[in-house]
Amino acid sequence: MREREKIMLIGIGELGGIVLEFLCRIPGICDIIAADSNEDWGFRKTNSAAEALSKFNPTIIYNGTTLQSWWVVNELPPDVNARIYRYRCGLGPWISMHLALTAKLMKAVKMSGIDTYVVNTSFPDVTNASLGRVGLAPTIGIGNSDLIIPYIQKTASEKLAIPIANIDVEMIGHHYHGYNWCRNGGGYEAPHYLRIYVKGQDVTDQLGDMKQFVAELPKHAMRPAGRHGQYLVAGSSVKNIMSILHDSNLITHSPGPQGLEGGYPVRLSRKGAEVVLPADMTLEAARQLMLEAQQYDGIQEIKNNGDIILTDEAYETFKEMFDVDCRAVTIDDSFEQARELRKKFEEFAVSQGVVIPK
Repeated sequence: MREREKIMLIGIGELGGIVLEFLCRIPGICDIIAADSNEDWGFRKTNSAAEALSKFNPTIIYNGTTLQSWWVVNELPPDVNARIYRYRCGLGPWISMHLALTAKLMKAVKMSGIDTYVVNTSFPDVTNASLGRVGLAPTIGIGNSDLIIPYIQKTASEKLAIPIANIDVEMIGHHYHGYNWCRNGGGYEAPHYLRIYVKGQDVTDQLGDMKQFVAELPKHAMRPAGRHGQYLVAGSSVKNIMSILHDSNLITHSPGPQGLEGGYPVRLSRKGAEVVLPADMTLEAARQLMLEAQQYDGIQEIKNNGDIILTDEAYETFKEMFDVDCRAVTIDDSFEQARELRKKFEEFAVSQGVVIPK
């Protein structure tokens, strides 16, 4: 029995630290437990982690851990970065960095036997789906598709000369869309669903060719990129945490609900994350869009045992550039796979005259 509400933040790095700052400034916020280690969460034994979770019994766990933040690759020269983020490569082949610690946490949660919600920051479009295959899915992710929505609203607002508060969006999209639409207006070709409304009326067709509309998103709504945009990611995190904590039934967008691939409209409450599909969309059809879209981000498929199979392009790129021979990332081996990739990547970065942040 939980005596009072608690939020546990695991991983108080750049993103988790901002989330902690935001939460601490909310009047009447419940108890907050912050957990971090210089040796990183992944070096702790899972049994010890489960014991700690049982002791504190948090209402919500915020997973801010990763073995390498997504923005680190952007520290490389732009031309080199472009070779890594080539077509059908993207963030996918870095998945071991994000899966390893999240898997350890979710195993600890299961072993602890506590009834808790897990908000996961680590590439939730893919990690949540992989772990969901084996009954370890976090409750919901953050960011990614959620961060596209303000771009769409602001661009539509300016084009239609309508207050941004009157504009609603229904979108089913992957991390790939968020990464490309918001930076360079590209990536429209990856399967997705997008409709735009003004006070309940569908105005999508009034906005003209949607490929061109997406191409103009950066012009209308560009924000600070990379690590400088972490405050917006933190805002998405706090929104999801507080919506579950307060049982608000907020309808928003977020990746990885119910162990699904990609991002969906969701309702957040003490029931968890319920997918709220557009009227003309079935879950099967929506999921098929994301199964195809993830291939643009370097993920060929996710097996029933959670194994993540990389696309040929992702596999070949990492073998050529980093001498990493990895076709499949597995839940059980992801930690060692991540350590090998990190070592090879750091060596590569040095050869490019770049020192990778620890």
